[in-house]
Amino acid sequence: MSRNLSDYDYKEKLTFLADYFDHDAYLKKKFILSFFPCDDTIEIFDRDLNRVFLKRSLCEGIGRKDMFVGNVVRIYGRQISISDYGDCRTKEIIGKTKQRTFVLIKPSAMEKLGDVIADIESRDFQISRLRMCNLTRKQTLELYEQKKGDAFLPFILEHIVSGSVLALELVGTDAIERFKKEAGPNDPIEARKSEPNSLRAKYGQQAASNGFHCANDLQEAVREACFFFPEGIDKKPPETTVVLKNSTCCIVKPHAIQEGKLGYILKEIYAGNFRITAMQMFYLSNANAEEFLEVYKGVVSDFHALLLSFLDGPLVAMEISGKNEEMNVHKEFRDFAGPSDPDIARQIRPYTLRAKFGNDKYKNAIHCTDLPEDTILELEYFFKILND
Repeated sequence: MSRNLSDYDYKEKLTFLADYFDHDAYLKKKFILSFFPCDDTIEIFDRDLNRVFLKRSLCEGIGRKDMFVGNVVRIYGRQISISDYGDCRTKEIIGKTKQRTFVLIKPSAMEKLGDVIADIESRDFQISRLRMCNLTRKQTLELYEQKKGDAFLPFILEHIVSGSVLALELVGTDAIERFKKEAGPNDPIEARKSEPNSLRAKYGQQAASNGFHCANDLQEAVREACFFFPEGIDKKPPETTVVLKNSTCCIVKPHAIQEGKLGYILKEIYAGNFRITAMQMFYLSNANAEEFLEVYKGVVSDFHALLLSFLDGPLVAMEISGKNEEMNVHKEFRDFAGPSDPDIARQIRPYTLRAKFGNDKYKNAIHCTDLPEDTILELEYFFKILND
């Protein structure tokens, strides 16, 4: 059972190992990050220089929900990656409440992706990594290696390679066992009888096309997450699904993801006669965000505010295509996104994405490509350059 904030005294802390890549010095710094739950303050110790890097301070927007291994937090403009637990006590406290599991959304459920994502998040799971891809038969067999010899495997194989899939790493309390329960029985027909509110009951079709694959235990969760989200120079994830033809770029900004709006934005996009043909979650560094937004320098009145709107947490980049080839996707989606200022959008075009989900001029829910000639450049930046 997780402890309440009132259970902690002023000096009690949770300790993590963390890294920060200094682009100016081209050097990775190793930190010990201490989080004090009683008042959400943070202290950072430089392991290499053996001295305090940041005295105990309150960092706006960062709370206990952000303190888990694998997350990236922005502290005074620095993107700091939490790489491991700093001690056994922290692992014991956080290990269950911020456990990670792996989930694959199968082709049969992809048409209802917005509903699926909103449903998963409503069950108190947090998305920490996300990638859309197409799997080959060889990759699918590797993913399902634990089912080798199973007479049902060929049916699963045929379904998985029939379309795009979405790989998710989820974080939550007792995430592995709890998601298995939320997913429900493997057979959606049985699920609709015995557990009608389960995910497979709602989005599955048949036993092979049951909507979801999920990890059975921690070892399986780690292995499958590494398959889709590998770390290391020589390790490559499955190929991106980006098509770069009559499409445009859309980015769901960090604030919208943190506010639980991702699934609802996806629902609107699908309902608006568009398709999502590529999708991936990114944690941008300051250098990456500045490079991507370089064309707005000197054009936007408050470039720093625009920059921060891309750095407040993970964002989701998408390639948007049309449901028919006749669509001018760039123009129609730009109209669908609405004016950049949500207050103006709500007055003159209340049906647009920014009118419905934006907060202010910079935290306006989504970015979409402004100029047609920039479309391929923006898509390639996320789905080619940042993936190399």
